[in-house]
Amino acid sequence: MSSIGKVFISHAVADVALARLVVDFLKEAVGVRDSDIFCTSLPGHSIPLTEDFNAYIRSQIEEPALVLALLTPSYLESHFCLMELGAAWSRALKTLAVVVPGVPFDVVTKTLGLKQAWRINDHAKLSEFRETFKDLELEARSTATWEAKAANWRKKLPGVLRGLPSSKLVEKTKLNSALAEVEALKQTADDEAKRVKKQISDLEEDNARLQERISVKDEGRPRVLIVEPEKLIALDLEQMLKRARYDVIGVARTKQEAMTMALVDKPDIIVTEVQLADGSSGIDLINAVYPLVDCFAIFVTAYPERLLTGNRPHPVELITKPFSPDDALAKIVGATQAVLQRRAKSSHGEARQS
Repeated sequence: MSSIGKVFISHAVADVALARLVVDFLKEAVGVRDSDIFCTSLPGHSIPLTEDFNAYIRSQIEEPALVLALLTPSYLESHFCLMELGAAWSRALKTLAVVVPGVPFDVVTKTLGLKQAWRINDHAKLSEFRETFKDLELEARSTATWEAKAANWRKKLPGVLRGLPSSKLVEKTKLNSALAEVEALKQTADDEAKRVKKQISDLEEDNARLQERISVKDEGRPRVLIVEPEKLIALDLEQMLKRARYDVIGVARTKQEAMTMALVDKPDIIVTEVQLADGSSGIDLINAVYPLVDCFAIFVTAYPERLLTGNRPHPVELITKPFSPDDALAKIVGATQAVLQRRAKSSHGEARQS
């Protein structure tokens, strides 16, 4: 079947509403004869019964008078439509690309080269669109008919365009942005999981320490508060005392920290340095604690000369740094016995008075 004189409407099946609007406009406003329009989606303009689909399409695009390509998102995603467009380009057919909103205008140069195209909602070029068909055998249309049909076209087009399917493809920049967002969310989730895991671990450690403290308290072990600005020395003292079955209630680095712990946990022994982390004094600490807590102070210090001043608390033991762990432990044990004996005498005296 000859295709000479035909207008070949190249379109995506999903855009049948737009194809119908264009075909109606060609027939009613421009005057293209009904028999001169080939459009696979519309009855009367499509492939006759018994014909082979692919063979008939090839025959229709052999040498049409004009190929009208409706470039929509669905069109650009259809392999069959792109083959039709490629055939039009390779055969140098007269082609008018009709570009809808949402499709970049430069897609025309990427597919058809430098051919002029028409943005479908550019109504100022409707007359130029009409002129595109002047070489066809057209049916006469009066100026009044043309203007009425053009006005109707402008009225119906926005609704048809809104109903077209949007692109199923994602722009690379949007895809990259989405992937980056997903990675950021994953990283945030991983960070939060690590934070929660650490928090759980810390709580478990705190609970284990609390259980140990409860157990130690039930055993009646002597209670010791360590006040030492140097972390390694404090750790050595803590390990030494724990091995000797002492209950280390805490490690403080300043006078204020130590005062809070001493008033809350009431230690039997306070092992302290003279010079504390924030410049505060261990001597001042013991002088402040002694009236409030029944305990015994042991100074483990690199500044023994400072205990020679007039405000030295009493009673105290002195261990000079560097120290022998055995000698230090012996003095701590002696101090523990002293405070326990003092309490026993005090309790006995109170009992006799009562």
